Amino acid sequence: MVFRWGIAGTGRIASDFVDGLRQVPDANVVAVCSRHADTARDFAARRNIPRAHSSYAALAEDPNVDIVYVATPNSRHRDDSEMFMRAGKHVLCEKPFALNARQAESMIATARNERRFIMEAIWSRFLPVYVSLGEVLASQRLGRIHHVAADFGFVAPSQPTHRLNNPSLGGGALLDLGIYCLHLARFVLGGHDSVVAHGDLNDQGVDVDATYTLTYSSGATATLRSTTRHATPCTATITGEHGIIRLESRMHNPPGFRLQLHDEAERYHRYDEPGQGLRHQVPEVHRCIESAFIESPRLTHSETLAYARTMDDIRRQLGVRYDVDGHHQ
Repeated sequence: MVFRWGIAGTGRIASDFVDGLRQVPDANVVAVCSRHADTARDFAARRNIPRAHSSYAALAEDPNVDIVYVATPNSRHRDDSEMFMRAGKHVLCEKPFALNARQAESMIATARNERRFIMEAIWSRFLPVYVSLGEVLASQRLGRIHHVAADFGFVAPSQPTHRLNNPSLGGGALLDLGIYCLHLARFVLGGHDSVVAHGDLNDQGVDVDATYTLTYSSGATATLRSTTRHATPCTATITGEHGIIRLESRMHNPPGFRLQLHDEAERYHRYDEPGQGLRHQVPEVHRCIESAFIESPRLTHSETLAYARTMDDIRRQLGVRYDVDGHHQ
């Protein structure tokens, strides 16, 4: 079976994802949409995509599309994903899945009601290097894990209207970059008991630098940082009773990691490939749809909700509030 993909959005990650899809034999990119007809046409011509739609609704109505990759601004993820599911499409939604947990709950309820598959595109989970990392952790060669440290930061453009700086677009370092650090901590340690966050906001009230410490019932801790103010090493370390794992930069898509046990070291690596490795999540999407699943067992709806709730908690502590939060945030 060949799955027919539509692309919602024309930004850089949408372009990279199309590169990735072209590496998957049973994926076919058949349509793209944008709010602007010229943008959609240019993207389609440049990427050799047969149909360009001048609205998201037009893509939803396209009968030749099975799955939509939602790569629209963060603030649109909930509305766009729900529209596509109600139109009978399955959805792979870029991270962050939603602006808050309430939106995420709504999206998952829509998936259940419409019997459509939806997954958050935390592509790190499916990378070969992360699969290897999971195998090393499962081998328990590190023994009990004591600490995870991870950072992700770069200097973002300074314009107030830029999506990373604009609260109306779901801006802030946490939702775009911090999600990868939270993913690694959960991948290694599971769910946390508590989180304490400190950070700085820009003049518009979104986080530009934040550090958050998570504690776990096992006694382990995680120290995570996301920033759009500074370029950071973008590395991670996992400290266990028998040694250390170091993930190379950038930790969400590393060239490799090094396992250091006493005096013995091993390096695990991958090879660079088109689309940055975004393709590795696609076979899981296809497998789940063929199996009539509405969620992936490898990246469940409950896990996505846990990230949304954690980020709500961190934003509350930092003082970051979006209009969609209402009075409950």
